[in-house]
Amino acid sequence: MLTLSYRSTARIKSPECEIPKLVSQSAESNRKLGMTGILLFDGFYFMQTLEGSWDPLIELFLRICEDTRHTDVVPFGVSQIDNRKFHDWHMKFVDICETVRLIPDMDEFNFSDERLHQVHSGVLAM
Repeated sequence: MLTLSYRSTARIKSPECEIPKLVSQSAESNRKLGMTGILLFDGFYFMQTLEGSWDPLIELFLRICEDTRHTDVVPFGVSQIDNRKFHDWHMKFVDICETVRLIPDMDEFNFSDERLHQVHSGVLAM
């Protein structure tokens, strides 16, 4: 199994309308693909972590990179895992307020494994 995280710049005009649709569609797609993970949004940036089998995850990430709802996709935190952190969360969404509380420095995020672990721990503790 593989885990992959990325940060990207949002290009959505109406978050209150587009985000619920995005989360619903992604959760259903991820369930079918056997993916789990989280999506954080601070109003400007997305940060997502996905977990799943190698081939489906790589194919999904390539589709994510082509999605016009965001730009500047920066992958990080890619590693092989034995166990999922987000067990049955096909798409756990963390809203703007919680994301800003967890990651007040999203625009200057340092992409380290330690910082990613802090974010994951914060989401799991919610």
